[in-house]
Amino acid sequence: MRKVLLIGGAAALMALPATGLADDDVERVKDPDPTAEEGAGATTTKALHADGRGGFRYEGSGGTVVTGRGVVRVRDLSAGKDLVATPSGFGKTRTSKDGIWTAYIGEGGLVLDGSSYRVTAFGRFESDVDPTAAHQATGHARVMGRGETILKGGVAVPFRAGQRLLLSRGPMAVDLSGRGAYGWSRGKGERKGKRGGKADRAGTRGGKVERTGARRGGKHANGMRWRWHRRAPGATWRLNGPAAGTVDMSTITGRVRVWDRSAAKDLSVSVPAGTRSRTLADGSVVYSGLQAAKVVLAGTGFRMKVRARDVEGLFTPAAGTLARAFVRGKGTFDTADVTDMRAGTRGGVRILLQPVGAATP
Repeated sequence: MRKVLLIGGAAALMALPATGLADDDVERVKDPDPTAEEGAGATTTKALHADGRGGFRYEGSGGTVVTGRGVVRVRDLSAGKDLVATPSGFGKTRTSKDGIWTAYIGEGGLVLDGSSYRVTAFGRFESDVDPTAAHQATGHARVMGRGETILKGGVAVPFRAGQRLLLSRGPMAVDLSGRGAYGWSRGKGERKGKRGGKADRAGTRGGKVERTGARRGGKHANGMRWRWHRRAPGATWRLNGPAAGTVDMSTITGRVRVWDRSAAKDLSVSVPAGTRSRTLADGSVVYSGLQAAKVVLAGTGFRMKVRARDVEGLFTPAAGTLARAFVRGKGTFDTADVTDMRAGTRGGVRILLQPVGAATP
């Protein structure tokens, strides 16, 4: 009788829909950009800090301070040529014949302040971008090589190839979609679709379950595996900070996870009647099974993570507040300074949403 019960229980578990497991189990993966109070390690009071060996590029406005050794190239893109560059310590300085580019070679420091310019550094450098008395710090940054970047109020995140960052201001609107994502799952011999033109199949060999490979994380301690799910939600939208303001998602097909970090615990969540919800061990709540639903969040200190096949929404920050965001998937997003910027299905974009207002030293 015991064997029959065990077999019946195993069959019932295997009969569970994969999407039901994925809704909750995929959330076990830790966010790569948690709030500063959660992470141990370096943080920064600057809008952006980058420290590493490789390449750093920033195009926009505000002030940039670069120190280290290598080659730094600067170009003034402003109509009024208002860039102020103050170098110190570099062994050589070269200017292009047309006067557009200036290169600083060797070891030293460079302080920049302007309304529109481009700076690229190759070598071993520390770089800080921040508003100045005259200019907001708004622009695009890319890093590559080995090192780490930190957005204001966040924690250090390692370099990735061609990592994209955006310094901007709210509000922020997204229109994202996508299918296919990595997630935790159970089971043997399941075919999970295609990735890179090859089938991602977990089977058996020599009586033992095959690992899916180190690139996908292999087998988890609780028997679950990190696999590619062709039908899983492929678009991601995160808000950290904790954020303050209102998120109005006019339509979402997927799930939303929220953390209430406010002192007053004033986060309000409006979801359609009958929506499945689950409170996890860290106090966060996952709302899953949303189908073309309207969801509204409002609070003075919250985090949000959306995983969806389709999501359109608007985040309106409270006046004078700062938030960090991350987007990935097919589609575009808007902020106060960019329109129809592509999110990208690979590395995505990390975004600092600064308070709207006059520049401050």
